[in-house]
Amino acid sequence: MTKIHSVPSISTADQTLVLSSLEHDQLVGAKKHHIPRRHFKTPELIVLWALRLYLIFMMAVVGYQVWMAR
Repeated sequence: MTKIHSVPSISTADQTLVLSSLEHDQLVGAKKHHIPRRHFKTPELIVLWALRLYLIFMMAVVGYQVWMAR
């Protein structure tokens, strides 16, 4: 029979206490961790590219409006 050990959760107050007791370089080391690059699926990529194109289009519209207002 296998025992499953549950990991006790750390309260926010305890985490704040530990982080406030660290020195600056220890705090930087504790907070610094690698976040891997996310690989998007095709629908997500389509939405992101559509937003980029919309942004470029709207920048052109605003630029045109500013140019015409002079």
